[in-house]
Amino acid sequence: MTVTEHNQQLNWYQVDRLISRLPETVYAAAFTNPIRFDFLSGNIEELTGYSKSDLLSGQVRWMDLVFEKDRKVVQEAYETCRKKGEALNVEYRITAKDGSERDLLDRAQPVFDNHSQIIGLEGMLTDVSFRRRAERQLERTQMLQSMGRLAAGIVHEINTPVQFIGDNIHFLSDSFKQLISLMTQYRDVVGVAKETGISGFDLEALQTAEQETDLDFLTNEVPSAIEQTMEGVKRVTSIVSAMRDFSHIDERRMAPADINKALNSTLIVVHNALKYVANVETDFDKNLPMVLCCIDDLNQVFVNLLINASHAIGDKIKKDSGELGTISVRTCKEGANVVISFSDTGTGIPEEVRKKMYEPFFTTKGGDKGTGQGLLFVRTIICDKHKGKLDCDTEVGRGTTFTITIPIEGKEPRRK
Repeated sequence: MTVTEHNQQLNWYQVDRLISRLPETVYAAAFTNPIRFDFLSGNIEELTGYSKSDLLSGQVRWMDLVFEKDRKVVQEAYETCRKKGEALNVEYRITAKDGSERDLLDRAQPVFDNHSQIIGLEGMLTDVSFRRRAERQLERTQMLQSMGRLAAGIVHEINTPVQFIGDNIHFLSDSFKQLISLMTQYRDVVGVAKETGISGFDLEALQTAEQETDLDFLTNEVPSAIEQTMEGVKRVTSIVSAMRDFSHIDERRMAPADINKALNSTLIVVHNALKYVANVETDFDKNLPMVLCCIDDLNQVFVNLLINASHAIGDKIKKDSGELGTISVRTCKEGANVVISFSDTGTGIPEEVRKKMYEPFFTTKGGDKGTGQGLLFVRTIICDKHKGKLDCDTEVGRGTTFTITIPIEGKEPRRK
């Protein structure tokens, strides 16, 4: 062995040792079907529980480790890299050999052959499970904070129908007792009539019972009480159903969802916060397709934008006539995207505020109304998590419109 060969061998040994000490797993893969690993650094076993030989030989296929719900996203990311030569940057979950769940960040660059054809990938797998757990905990905290702020209004929304349900049930109970008393008198009269005929005393008792019952009043009011009670039950049911749809704080994963249904649920949840300052108008596209998204995060986005709109209108009402403003919520499909807009007739956003409104902890509200993280959260969820687009059109004194564009299939929306 020459000195040069010895040095090369030593250098490769040092490189291999360095790679094996990295917290990330370094890999090289070929674009076969399924994708095949040609190289894996030693810590792959710590990450997955499977040995390098298991994965390099194909005895254990990588896509079999990927969560079933995440496979489509991963396959699309691979295809985009293979067809367009774009860098790979995708997060997904795998199931390790011991059954535990791991969150991975997969980053790689395409590999070209001598004919400039893309033949594979070279990249790194990073275990981001700890970070994702922290993010999920933060998401739960933000959800609970929102729920806490809305709780008083929700209690009021439920209490009102429950109160008139209770009143109607008491009324129906008393009315039913009176009707039973009247029916008993009728039966007594019928019994006497069959045997001896109707005496004046019997008729007088019957007339007295009917007057005490106020049959005409009950005939008009009982159906109305029953209808109000059913409507109250329906309102309580809709609020509870909206809360259930709104607060799936442990299922913050990408899945097909009905945006219109989510907006309706959110509007029910925040109704008490809006009704004193604004009338709400909706224009939902009835043919809107299901959207691949994290609907729980989007619910939070919808709440933030609606509450911001109510605050803007509330500030304007205090300065102007005191008349209710208007919040308009619209949905439509544009090409491969779904567009959701929130418009208000509030104060609008001044230029100096627009420049800072997405900065962490920046707020123009008092401490009881916001922490300065709402719009930052909105932009992070829409632009980063959903690869979407967030636009703001505002005019001081006339109002603001926030427009959200989300790709239906979870892809990058086409930019104009």
